[in-house]
Amino acid sequence: MMYKAENEELNSLDFHFASVISAECAGNDLMLTLCDCDAEWYAVGNESKKKCTVPRIRLRLEDFSIKKALFHEIPYLSPKDNTIKKTREKAVYKSEIDLLVKKLCEDDDIDIFSLCTDESEKGVSVKTEINFAGIERAWYRIEFACKKITAEWESFGETVSDRLPLKMRAALMKSYIPAVFLALGHKDTPRTAKIAAAAAMGYALSPIDLIPDFIPVLGYIDDVIILSGLIGIAVKLIPNDVFTECYRKAATESVSPKKKWFYSLPVIILWIIIIGLIAKAFLS
Repeated sequence: MMYKAENEELNSLDFHFASVISAECAGNDLMLTLCDCDAEWYAVGNESKKKCTVPRIRLRLEDFSIKKALFHEIPYLSPKDNTIKKTREKAVYKSEIDLLVKKLCEDDDIDIFSLCTDESEKGVSVKTEINFAGIERAWYRIEFACKKITAEWESFGETVSDRLPLKMRAALMKSYIPAVFLALGHKDTPRTAKIAAAAAMGYALSPIDLIPDFIPVLGYIDDVIILSGLIGIAVKLIPNDVFTECYRKAATESVSPKKKWFYSLPVIILWIIIIGLIAKAFLS
């Protein structure tokens, strides 16, 4: 059986960690074949009502063009001075757009970390983040314009387990930060969910970690367990319709909350309490 979805219906498909198997241009259309995509419980044809895999899916962007493209370099740890190296976003010039499309169709190691569609009277806008893994740890944030985007897939795979590997769960939870940030100010978010969201955002946007990253093993636990746990609790308490709305808005408007020093106050206070308790234990 063939399942189909188009335009905003594609937002019921989760493209986190999806990989591009093949890409080609046919006239003015761009065709992508992906694997490792997930379907939310409300996806077209998903009768199980549970999140499950889509082994292979074909996307077609009809009469497509690239409205905007931003180039990034993935932050990395410098072996020389043990510091995190980051670069700012750099706009891709119009003269480089054709090379970007060519790279998309020829490269054999591409991952898609998000894909969100927005439909209007002028057509369809498709925002995505694409990682060219083999090109100096770089990725592009691209906004396509097209007449219509359609998806076809032949089957649903196994139900996605809630027990994702810790590393993958941490990456997934971090990707929810912009949506949780928007849900914090949403009028339909319940008070308990707002408290959980505030706690998660305070910790996520704090420049100071409870357990510094340079501490072996424990620094890893901080990101993988504490941070992802706080975000996971907030997501669970936020109503599904509110979170879906915020998730789409965060993707279409490229929401990216910044770290602020005042978010560090709870962590600093907690560290003062811990140090005080340790000192009291030694002095008593």
